[in-house]
Amino acid sequence: MADNSAPCFNEADFREGTTVEFEGAKPGAGKESASFYRRSVTEGREVFAGANPIAVNVGSETVHVMRTQRSTVKKEYKDLVGGSILLYGKSSTYKQTIDPDFAATLPPGFLKDLVVFTSQVFEPPFSFPVDMKPGQVVNQKSSITKSSTVNGRSESSTSIPATGELIYHGREKLETPLGTFDTCKLSLKITVGASVITKDATQELWLAAEGPYRGQLLKGSDAKSSKLVTKMTYSPK
Repeated sequence: MADNSAPCFNEADFREGTTVEFEGAKPGAGKESASFYRRSVTEGREVFAGANPIAVNVGSETVHVMRTQRSTVKKEYKDLVGGSILLYGKSSTYKQTIDPDFAATLPPGFLKDLVVFTSQVFEPPFSFPVDMKPGQVVNQKSSITKSSTVNGRSESSTSIPATGELIYHGREKLETPLGTFDTCKLSLKITVGASVITKDATQELWLAAEGPYRGQLLKGSDAKSSKLVTKMTYSPK
């Protein structure tokens, strides 16, 4: 169908080497307003949460402070199986390494290397069909497990029930600094918790259905803010 959601998802985003780099700002804001920046690189498959999903590097940073090197790598995990997108969760790895020459001067037993790994796992993974009709609603129950390890030693782990709801509203023309595009408008609602103690997070998403940025997020909004893409470099594989 001409108005379905399938064109708004790009298989290239699941191929190793695809990169997306963009800046966004509040719609209608002046050039001096603070912008949002994100760069993602699709990597190969990686063991995560007992599965082998595709890893996407969504943030890497390395800094040198005094005689130490500190690096942070953030990843998201997803897959495309049988016409559905599977969302497995995300992770963050923080490493701190002391300069070897300086480390040699430290007393025995001093912690010279630190690796902190935190993860958020959806079990089972959230699964949403790529090809949806306008007005279609997809619901799924899952759980979110948050855990952390320090130098391989488990520090904490908590699991809470969660539900996901994806609504495809249909096509919508969207004007952006990159041009005017036919887009798919979707709403993604994640509800965390059980009984009367729950927390909702709803995002509205506009994905390009055509052009050089097909499948990419051009606008996003939630209860706190709204962001419109102002610059984008998309290099699909």
